[in-house]
Amino acid sequence: MTTNTAQIHAGLMNQIASGDKQALELLYKTLSPRLFGIILRIVRRRDLAEEILHDTFIQIWQSALYYDAQRSEPQIWLNHIARHRAIDYLRKHEHRCCSVDDINEADQLSRAPLPAEDFHQEARLLQHCMAHLPAEQRQSIALAYYRGLSQVEIARSLNQPEGTVKSWIRRALSHLRECIGL
Repeated sequence: MTTNTAQIHAGLMNQIASGDKQALELLYKTLSPRLFGIILRIVRRRDLAEEILHDTFIQIWQSALYYDAQRSEPQIWLNHIARHRAIDYLRKHEHRCCSVDDINEADQLSRAPLPAEDFHQEARLLQHCMAHLPAEQRQSIALAYYRGLSQVEIARSLNQPEGTVKSWIRRALSHLRECIGL
């Protein structure tokens, strides 16, 4: 994301925090396709993704005052909200038992191309970095971030000790940070 775009989004967040509904509408028009893509990848049902996107923007409206531009860019903060809303929904409404098929599907999702509107440079870089992870680290990250599983659930589904899974995730995140340049 360019610095100019981040500044525009930060300005919108400030306006939303002040109660500006038009700023929320503009933010929705510019970022809802990306947030919808994140949510849809997690819940895998369009109707649920639409509902969660709606709830995400309600939460953005209610918590815009807490956004701190010094801690992260607006889009990162908003992606975080959308992702966590989707994961919370799954935890509340869906029995998630992880079969080998679920694990393979999560691994495939981590390599699948993003929706057309999300073909930004940082997304391609992340996909490149994910492709260079060892298989067990890539699976662990995919199950955690695309399926919303906890480390304990991942350990159970992969039939591995919890400490091993924690190490895989820690090493994978370290590699991703270095690869992306954070």
